[in-house]
Amino acid sequence: MSLKRMAIHLFILASLVMSVFGSTAIAAPALPSGPTTAPILLIVNSAATNKLGPYLGETLRAEGLNAFDQVELDSLTAAQLAQHDVAILAQTPLTSGQASLLTNYVQGGGALLAMRPDAQITGLFGVDQNLGTLSNGYLQIQTAAVFNGGTPGTGLISATLQIHGTADQYTLTSSAVTLAQLYSTAASRTPYPAVVAANSGSGQAVAFTYDLASNIAYTRQGNPANANVDVDGDYYVRTVDLFQTVGGGAPWIDRDKIPIPQADEQQRLLARIVQQLVERNHPMPQFWYFPGTAKTMLILTSDAHWNTHNDYVQLITDMNAHQGKVTMYLSTGQNTWDWPSDADLQTWEAQGHTFGVHPTRADGSTMTAAFDSVESWFASTYTVPRSNTVRVHRIEWQGWTDTADVEAANHIAMDFNFYHWGQWLQKPDGTWPHGYITGSGLPMKFVRADGTLTSVYQQLTEMADDQMFAVQGGFEGLTGSQAVALSQSMIDASLAGNYSALTDIHHVDNYSSSTVVQTWLAGDLDYARSRGVPIWNADQWLNFTQTRHDANYTNIAWNATPGVLSFNIAMTATAGLTPTTILPLIYAGQPLQSVSVDGATYSFTVQTIKSIDAALLSIPAASHSVTETYTGVTLPPTGTSTLTPPTTPHTTHTS
Repeated sequence: MSLKRMAIHLFILASLVMSVFGSTAIAAPALPSGPTTAPILLIVNSAATNKLGPYLGETLRAEGLNAFDQVELDSLTAAQLAQHDVAILAQTPLTSGQASLLTNYVQGGGALLAMRPDAQITGLFGVDQNLGTLSNGYLQIQTAAVFNGGTPGTGLISATLQIHGTADQYTLTSSAVTLAQLYSTAASRTPYPAVVAANSGSGQAVAFTYDLASNIAYTRQGNPANANVDVDGDYYVRTVDLFQTVGGGAPWIDRDKIPIPQADEQQRLLARIVQQLVERNHPMPQFWYFPGTAKTMLILTSDAHWNTHNDYVQLITDMNAHQGKVTMYLSTGQNTWDWPSDADLQTWEAQGHTFGVHPTRADGSTMTAAFDSVESWFASTYTVPRSNTVRVHRIEWQGWTDTADVEAANHIAMDFNFYHWGQWLQKPDGTWPHGYITGSGLPMKFVRADGTLTSVYQQLTEMADDQMFAVQGGFEGLTGSQAVALSQSMIDASLAGNYSALTDIHHVDNYSSSTVVQTWLAGDLDYARSRGVPIWNADQWLNFTQTRHDANYTNIAWNATPGVLSFNIAMTATAGLTPTTILPLIYAGQPLQSVSVDGATYSFTVQTIKSIDAALLSIPAASHSVTETYTGVTLPPTGTSTLTPPTTPHTTHTS
């Protein structure tokens, strides 16, 4: 057990003894060393007005910080706080007793990270007066800000980022460090912090002056007030309506910020801060976003409507020729001679492609009826497994998350309906932004307005042929070479730090007769392969996402004298997948010298992640025990392993 953690235990124990017996304290017994509990404690309050606090848990998992416990505020104890390296407090009011409990924890050596903290504890964070609030402002990460020897903003994007929601405007004390600055507009700086840190007693405290959980949910899922509203008046209620503004005006998403994964970047700041607070006591492993050492992915999807058989054949032929595997969503309502046969799908599935449904919501009907109809048709027509991913025809949507619930009832686990499409994207100067209308290129489960999670992951579709090409009804009228250049720029930006799963849609419609869409497919896939980007279908990506999300680190133990960290990885054994653990390359001035997995020396690679060098440990998906040693002079990351990471992904189906 670390000295800081022992100090917290002793401080709290002494406080309890003094409260019962007065000022005469008795000596506390020495606490045993050994495995820690989860390093992170997430404190939520189901009774709070803001119901989205528990979404911080999904945020931690998205960032690979899976080793956390969650507790309701009204049952929180000093003993629970003392067992964790850092406590994260969701936005909530506090009783005076709860405020005292958290204050004692920090001043006794604990680390607290709070979202828009209650006024009773704001003094812990180095802030003074609250001069009011700011709605729907911006923030700028201070990439060079130093707090206790660390710079959590290093390498993160320095452009201003949107905040959906309310931020408190605090003046600062001399002890405070601003980690992110609050802006009233994208270009108008305020004197107030968006994220602030301070030392308090012998502990540390960091506050987001806005609620990060709500901001991420609203950025990713759009404006809840637009649920079931046909904002643009085009007759259909679509996912893109959630990102527009009723009555005109600026869209929900700042179009100048669409090239930036705004939600992801703010999550990364959170993860950096959490890591720094945990590492006061010991190194902490973290799951990387992608398999192996990949820094981006290309996910291939396709929608099929009223096509000739040759359109299907040509699309699959070109996918195979350029080493791409696609998930194709099939519609009902076509002439029977246009449908691919069951034999076709069996052949194509054997080549690595997968097939799902493309529900069509009839006028006046429900989303449930749309799924029931297409599910029945697919089951009676084909024998291949149906994909557990989906895209709805016309990207129609019900409610804020109602469609996700319908999908879950139909055993769908990943949704691709949030989609870069529409005339609304064009900026006043006539240009078209590309990137992230949801502020994210990463999968996360939908969160309902009551703070509960659905079982369905949201994954943005960033590159759509029916946005780019006139032949597909698109608005931008790009040539094939222009579309390839766009793909190249997005892949390059992702590799350079956006770190996204870039999803394409290649419609079957008109494919065999259109050279422009064929040029884009070939150039897009060829460039991704030339940059070493894995190209997967939607089911492969879902399989990896579920395996990574549900994994955990357990029995994390640090022995400081020899510099040895040990932990277990609890993960479902999944053939063909190689999730990766990120480890600090240097800890407490000592380099990572060696790693063993299940008792055998195991190699790692050194990668630069957002300007920070880290060790990446890629291990086949299963449960493992890991030991890493930080000591002595730097040695090259070499070694032998009895576990050979597979080089190709594998698709599995469940229904």
